[in-house]
Amino acid sequence: MSKESTKKPILPLLGADNDGQMDMQIVPAIHHHVGKIKFGKEVVDQLNEEIDKNSIPNAEGKDSALVGQLRQDKKSAQLAFDLESEVGTQLKIILNSAGTSYLHNGYGKKSYADCYIAWTNHAYAGDYNPLHEHSTPTAGGLSGFMWLTLPKIMEDRRLSKGKHQMDFGNADGQYDGWTHMVWDLGSKADLYALKMGCEEYVQPEAGVLYIFPKWLHHQVLPFFGEGERRSIAMNWAIMESEDELKKIMSPPEYADFKSKIPKDVDRSLPYQTSIGGSVLSIKLDDE
Repeated sequence: MSKESTKKPILPLLGADNDGQMDMQIVPAIHHHVGKIKFGKEVVDQLNEEIDKNSIPNAEGKDSALVGQLRQDKKSAQLAFDLESEVGTQLKIILNSAGTSYLHNGYGKKSYADCYIAWTNHAYAGDYNPLHEHSTPTAGGLSGFMWLTLPKIMEDRRLSKGKHQMDFGNADGQYDGWTHMVWDLGSKADLYALKMGCEEYVQPEAGVLYIFPKWLHHQVLPFFGEGERRSIAMNWAIMESEDELKKIMSPPEYADFKSKIPKDVDRSLPYQTSIGGSVLSIKLDDE
């Protein structure tokens, strides 16, 4: 009898339960990242004081440049926030650090975020912000918002259940004034088909800052009742590093990019160029 015919039959489960015979990994394919930062009362109070003392009396109205439908109260407004004031300068440093950290830790990008514009939203009963996205002067960009003041009716309805399952069926106004974030179209049936969720309703909380890609659509639902729903919103341009370009470009593309940089360019300043139809701001390496 041959050695082959004397071998023991394979074990149950094909031997997969033996050491080294089955190795499983779950590899995530993430669509996007959202940054969430919680600031304390001291930070919120200083920003509100700056807005009350300087923005509201003096700031330029941004209603014609923004999509917000804030008009139901004489105090409804969207106002420019000065990032060059003493408070604004400090806020810009914080936002640049947060935006850059978001790029590094969320996307592994060797890039830098520059917050170049901010504005405040002063919403009262019936005001709302329709579904929209933001734009920035660079191909890649970030957007964000931070809640600063909420009306009493929203605070009274605050949910404290941890992860809450959305339920609009009661028509009780629980979600009035919430922010709705949408990154794709889908239906509940898609969840059974193993497609990931494509929207989220976010409960406002004073002091919480959200950061997300500029293309992510979002809207603010109206609320009804006394008081102000105040937030500050902002955009970041993205400055790429040459290391980041090397990750995206092929070697010939990178060599072509380098060959077109003027010899007398000031490397201490961001280098503005268009690559493949995308407007980029680049921090050039020292040479």
